[in-house]
Amino acid sequence: MMYISLTPATERELKRLPREIQLLVKELFDGHFSTNPLDPRFHARKVQPPFTGYRLRLGSYRILFELEGNIILVYRIRHRKDAYR
Repeated sequence: MMYISLTPATERELKRLPREIQLLVKELFDGHFSTNPLDPRFHARKVQPPFTGYRLRLGSYRILFELEGNIILVYRIRHRKDAYR
């Protein structure tokens, strides 16, 4: 099992999201994602430079994260129109 770490900015972003999305993110983080974030059922893809790591689609929202050993560092959770800015 991997540890999921959110940056302080990501924690603030998560609190500002609609309640339905907050619940989906919580379900995702509490479920199988924490054991294998690159499982094919999540459709995680590498992001293009200048970003690093992977992206995960959650409806119209994107979760950008990096893998550092046994830590999943989530550095952005935003609507797709703003995720890559």
